[in-house]
Amino acid sequence: MVGVVVVVGGLAGGWLLLNQDRGEPRGRVGAVDDDRRGRTRSPSPVAEAVKLRAVTGDQICAVVPDALRKSLVADGRYASEDASTQAATEREKRAACAWRNSKMDVGGGVIGYRHMSITVAARAAEGRDALAYAKERFGKDKEAAGRRVNVRDGKRVDGRTSGSAFGEIKELTYGDASYSQSSIGHGGLKAEVFVRQGPWLIEVEYGGDNRTGAKYPEGDEVRAAANKVAELVAAEMAKDAGRVKLTGPCAILAARDVEAAFFPAAEGPAVGGSDGRIKQTTCTWTVAERVEHEPGQEYAARGGRLGVHVTEWGGGDTGAAFQFDRDARKYDRYRAEGGIGNDVTHTTYEPRQQVAGLGDRAFAVVSATTDPKDPDKPPRMELLLKVLAGDRTVEFTFRGTTTGGGVVGADGYREPVFDPSVARKGLEKLARSFMAGAG
Repeated sequence: MVGVVVVVGGLAGGWLLLNQDRGEPRGRVGAVDDDRRGRTRSPSPVAEAVKLRAVTGDQICAVVPDALRKSLVADGRYASEDASTQAATEREKRAACAWRNSKMDVGGGVIGYRHMSITVAARAAEGRDALAYAKERFGKDKEAAGRRVNVRDGKRVDGRTSGSAFGEIKELTYGDASYSQSSIGHGGLKAEVFVRQGPWLIEVEYGGDNRTGAKYPEGDEVRAAANKVAELVAAEMAKDAGRVKLTGPCAILAARDVEAAFFPAAEGPAVGGSDGRIKQTTCTWTVAERVEHEPGQEYAARGGRLGVHVTEWGGGDTGAAFQFDRDARKYDRYRAEGGIGNDVTHTTYEPRQQVAGLGDRAFAVVSATTDPKDPDKPPRMELLLKVLAGDRTVEFTFRGTTTGGGVVGADGYREPVFDPSVARKGLEKLARSFMAGAG
């Protein structure tokens, strides 16, 4: 039997109630099942996963046409957009997109605050595939939403005169099942639409308040806007997995590229980004070696996290070259001062090394993070490779282990460790491929 260490990124966000199942175990590289670092046993059987399509925050943002988005959260000096992809494994995917405008002209001389957010999430759980999990979670969340209703026919029914007010649930026809609920609280008036589309749980929220004129926007307009966006997102998530392709910087490297540079298997990328004055994109892959083992055997897998962070600084005195040089001096200073940290963590740095043939300039630095309260605990090792290329900087990082692993007690077994030469060889290979693809 072939067992695979399952690595799940426990990132916050997405469908809030997905994170409230505390009883379901999550394996990870370096997990401590029996107080021995980096070891685990073959997991108990789980339901076969429903294939989950690729999804990123950028893809979710693109679902809303510009004209509709501008009418709801207009562009301008006080507007912002945030897209994030918070997990990317075979069994779990989450993505989100949000827009905000703190000083929007909503018509009639009225200035208001408006926000719109979209989250989509799917996951398989122990003994349940993603579809079964979505049905169960959607039903429980709907029951919870019904219990918080305290406004009926426009009147409070809980005997209170303050606190958030939640309206009745309204059934909708999007996806396989859907409903909406309006509320008034500290964030103003908002409408939330919840949709189950196959294995996907979708939440759309839209609302705000007014700085001038009427305190709140019209409830019917807010609900209609949230409904329209929810309909578009539900239709997008109904598409077949094979028809959806990743775009942007995180599409330059495929999982097979990561595996060729390190070892099987790679999951990802998770994608995050912001598109303000300085555009940033973060791509993260989880890499874990496959370890052949018998059921119940104790084993350890080398692996870790690979990250690519692209920052579009632009030119000028504080542009990319300035930021690159500032970081170089920073790491030199950290090393000269014996590292940085506090009584919780302490990080030391090896001397920076120049890397030839990458971008305009590049350097590499290895760091080790320790726990001052537990000096016997092995350090967390990381390699950073920073590249200056025109008006952008690109950071490539790998944190984890690169050698060792296997079935505990077998001939040749060694505890997984970080070998900087192995990490650098793999990271440089990926960096050169990425920079060539980025143009």
